[in-house]
Amino acid sequence: MSDHERHRDDVGAYLLGALNDLERQAFQRHLRGCADCQEELERLRPAADALPGSVEQLAPPPGLKRRLMAEVDPPRMSRRPTRWVAVAAVLLLGLVVGFGISQLGGDETRTLTATVAKAMPRAGGELQIRGDQATLRLHDMPDLGSARVYQVWLQHGDRMVPARTFEVGRNGVGDVALQDVRGADGVYVTREARGGAQVPSENPIVSVPL
Repeated sequence: MSDHERHRDDVGAYLLGALNDLERQAFQRHLRGCADCQEELERLRPAADALPGSVEQLAPPPGLKRRLMAEVDPPRMSRRPTRWVAVAAVLLLGLVVGFGISQLGGDETRTLTATVAKAMPRAGGELQIRGDQATLRLHDMPDLGSARVYQVWLQHGDRMVPARTFEVGRNGVGDVALQDVRGADGVYVTREARGGAQVPSENPIVSVPL
């Protein structure tokens, strides 16, 4: 067996830090004189570098690496570097990344465009949803003065559930955090008397169906 054949399967494991000290040193010596392994290393490096940064890194459960490597590694007396080591390294990193995703909830942000009443042609906005939470961002909304406020409603079937009231600044910008939109069929805004209402007094002037 040539030197290259002994080490060609170590590239992935080397990139992912799955080789022990002796294996790493042997591979590094081989790498200095092997153009094929150098080319393979550079080909795989971008993917290996991208994996850890794809999610926030969290510590894996204790013993995860030891248990995984025990499943795929042959006994030490007969062990030679094989593709299984690289596969194990990839699986290990995938499990750690997956563990991080599960701890973070794995939620992606959705952005929905708000429909605004024609009486406010310059106004607009969007609803950003992540998990159970959402943020309604509006712009160019008219100032309602001291007697009225904007009120957000969550639609659940036929019910309009009051969420919170808010005001806009001189620039007409409103930024409203909604803590729980689970099961909501839509997010709507009306103009109500200061202090808010229990039922809407008008048709919504801002609508975001979910």
